[in-house]
Amino acid sequence: MSDDIDTARGPAITDIVTPFDTALVCLDGIIAREAIFGVGRIPDNTGRRVDSASSEFLITAGAGDIVQSALFKAGVTVVNRRDMGTAVMESQWGIRDLSTQLPTMFAVTGSISTLDFVPASGFFANIGGVGPRGRKGRVIVGLDMSVTDTRTGRIVANVALKKQIVARETGFEAARVIDNVIVELDFGLSEREALNFALREMLQFATFELLVQLMPAEKWSACAEGIDPAVGRVAGAGTSADDRVADPDDMPSNEESMGRNDGSPLPQEPSA
Repeated sequence: MSDDIDTARGPAITDIVTPFDTALVCLDGIIAREAIFGVGRIPDNTGRRVDSASSEFLITAGAGDIVQSALFKAGVTVVNRRDMGTAVMESQWGIRDLSTQLPTMFAVTGSISTLDFVPASGFFANIGGVGPRGRKGRVIVGLDMSVTDTRTGRIVANVALKKQIVARETGFEAARVIDNVIVELDFGLSEREALNFALREMLQFATFELLVQLMPAEKWSACAEGIDPAVGRVAGAGTSADDRVADPDDMPSNEESMGRNDGSPLPQEPSA
């Protein structure tokens, strides 16, 4: 007979799927394996901490790992630049030659740069001990990411994204005296989009945007159709939206621009 006490069990463990997975997976096979990516530092630069006495940042410290997962999902060649401790240690022991490590062609870096708490708005009404209440608040998260050609040090792609996290609270209360007994009823509902999961979606979208900025639009436009504009979209200058809306005769492609600056375009698999 086991002495273990049964514990409550929630939903099953599953893989993490976001609305941007389809678009990322669609890129698999478009980008040649010769394009080797590494992920550098993507820190939380907002300075916001859980509380004044804590050293823990409010935003996840795993942004670089999320981007690395997104690159892997897109089918590109990714080398580990997140933690080289094992390779360096084995090199110091004399059992590993670091010259066998694959050199990167592109490095993804950036930061979570904005975390703004917008003052909440709300209402409360009580007439004769009965009435509703409601409140809504917002948090704005922003990040900046770029791709650097490690052979030249030139930044070849860049994106800045923001996301509003909305929190809502509604409720109703009533109070009555029934036969000299005070009867109170109070119920409510609070909901808020998960902050760190929303950040994961932002990082995945940013990764897709950085990759497609390195390619002609005809290579990736079908993949972009897998992203619902209600979930994520870019429209500003200097983004992939330029490729979608500009006249190709008027605007040079990324490939042409990179060639003029002594770089080389992102290698792509030959068409079937």
